[in-house]
Amino acid sequence: MRKAAAFAMFFVMSSSLQSAELTHQFLSPSFNGAGYSSHVLSVYNMELSRKLAIEAQRKADAIAAENELKNTPLARFLANLESRVFNELARQMVERMFSGDGETNQRGSFSLGGNTIDWFRDGTEVVLNITDTNGTLTTVRVPLGDFGWIPPA
Repeated sequence: MRKAAAFAMFFVMSSSLQSAELTHQFLSPSFNGAGYSSHVLSVYNMELSRKLAIEAQRKADAIAAENELKNTPLARFLANLESRVFNELARQMVERMFSGDGETNQRGSFSLGGNTIDWFRDGTEVVLNITDTNGTLTTVRVPLGDFGWIPPA
């Protein structure tokens, strides 16, 4: 049995052996150079998208904090009060501009937040000259006439 095993071993060792050269390649493009530019671009895009996401989250957090400060009961009350005061001011101004017999309430002027609003009636229209804090003049012309409902046809 020993002789048979030795003979089998001799037979296996004496047959021709073939082999190939051993080569090693890195899988990462950072090391082997194949596809390196696309690898660098992918890494750059990942870094950029992460930076943009962090910046967007930071801005969203700042806006949320600002909105939270604006949404207090006191802030809502003040905004509502301011809106009602401006509404009443606009109502009184329109009433003075478009009412009267034509002899009174021909002109008026007032300042609001550094802006000056001058108005006058020239018989056919009401002209508003609005001058802002920078000195820019805006003119609004509103024709006088019947401001009523047009009956449906």
